[in-house]
Amino acid sequence: MANLKIGKMVMRSLFRKPATLMYPVIPRKYPENTRGHISVDMNACILCGICSKKCPTDAITVDRDAKTWSIQRMRCIQCSCCVEVCPKKCLINESSYTIPDVMKVADTYEKPEDPADAPAENLVCDDSCVYCGICAKKCPVEAITVDRAAKTWAVDHEKCTRCGFCVESCPKKSLKIE
Repeated sequence: MANLKIGKMVMRSLFRKPATLMYPVIPRKYPENTRGHISVDMNACILCGICSKKCPTDAITVDRDAKTWSIQRMRCIQCSCCVEVCPKKCLINESSYTIPDVMKVADTYEKPEDPADAPAENLVCDDSCVYCGICAKKCPVEAITVDRAAKTWAVDHEKCTRCGFCVESCPKKSLKIE
C-alpha cells in the first residue's frame, strides 16, 4: 500500500513544474517595493553626514576628514530614512540583497579625489536678507550664525557641507552657493 502512494507521488512529480525555484539557473525577480540594500554614488556624495544623523540604528558613518562613507550591513534595517533625507540624492535602496556572510562587515567607500572639486563653492548672501535665522535653524551642521540685533550673518566654511538646505529654506531667496 505504501509503495502505491510513493509511486503515485513520483509519477505526479514527473509531469508537474518543480515546487522550488531553479535559483542559480534562473535568477529571482524581486517585487517592485523590495528593500534590499543601500548603495551610494560617491561621485555625487558631499559627505554632509545627514544620512548618518537620521539613521535610527547608527549603521552609517561619515568621516569628512578621511573622505569616507561606511555602512554596517548587519545593523541596517532598510528603512530608507537615509535615502529620503539625502540632499544630493546619492543614496539608493536597491531591490537586490547583499551576499550573506558569517561575519559582521562594514562596507566603506572613499570619495574619489577630483581636482575640479577643489574648494570653489562658497555660501553667499545678498542684500535682500532680513536676518530671520531660518537658514541657521535648517543647517544640519550648525555652520550658519545669524544675529538679528546686529544684522549680521556668518558662515563657518570649514563646517559647511554645501548641502543646500539653507538655500531651499530662505524665504527671500537671498542665499546662493557659488
